[in-house]
Amino acid sequence: MKEQRHLPALRAHIEQLLNEGWIITTRAPLKLRHGRQSCVVSHGMLISEGMY
Repeated sequence: MKEQRHLPALRAHIEQLLNEGWIITTRAPLKLRHGRQSCVVSHGMLISEGMY
């Protein structure tokens, strides 16, 4: 079966973050949070939003 997902490396990295305790706060756009750190996926890149 052919892989149909886009950006498999990004997906694998996000799965690793989730395993480390990060949580998804929104799905459109995809945002992740861990403590005071947050990241957003934009144009196929995971971008740190810094601390809030």
